[in-house]
Amino acid sequence: MLELLLGQQDLGGDWQINGQADLPRERRTSNPGCTRVERDLYDAGSTSLVGSLRWRMRSTEASKAILQVVKVHPKQGAEAEVSRVRASVKRCRSWGEGGDAPGYIFTLSMRSTTAPQAGDEAVAWRYTSRYGPASPAFTTYNVLFRLGDVTSLIEYAPGTRTSAAAAEKELHELAASAAARVDEAI
Repeated sequence: MLELLLGQQDLGGDWQINGQADLPRERRTSNPGCTRVERDLYDAGSTSLVGSLRWRMRSTEASKAILQVVKVHPKQGAEAEVSRVRASVKRCRSWGEGGDAPGYIFTLSMRSTTAPQAGDEAVAWRYTSRYGPASPAFTTYNVLFRLGDVTSLIEYAPGTRTSAAAAEKELHELAASAAARVDEAI
């Protein structure tokens, strides 16, 4: 499984493994169809093999994070997953989810972005979330690509000092590296 995941040689010396990805919790939401989008990305479903890693870079300039989830699907499962996520990204624009403390809610919005040329097909989007009434917005950049029967989700949190254009460029570079890893492994 490790051969399908981004490695130190793909990311550089400043990145460190921060463990495996946790499955998201089910939260109360104002739009259950949109909450399922995120949960489905991490769900093993009918896949035969799932692997995940979190990476973190901490420096004086920025704190960045990467989450990668790779799945190997039976039959047309990979195509179906990309199609389902693409439809969800088009349908879901904003919703709220219950927070951990009473009176607090996550306000999320999702917007399509330009998908990188990675694998056989890809869909890209960005989540912007705000927790509580006075908190700053936090944005993650995401891509799900398919190469044959393998899907790879990359979630990139670029830190607050990175512009949207630079973050999307970095996401495209990560997706290209991840697609090359999958192509080499299969």
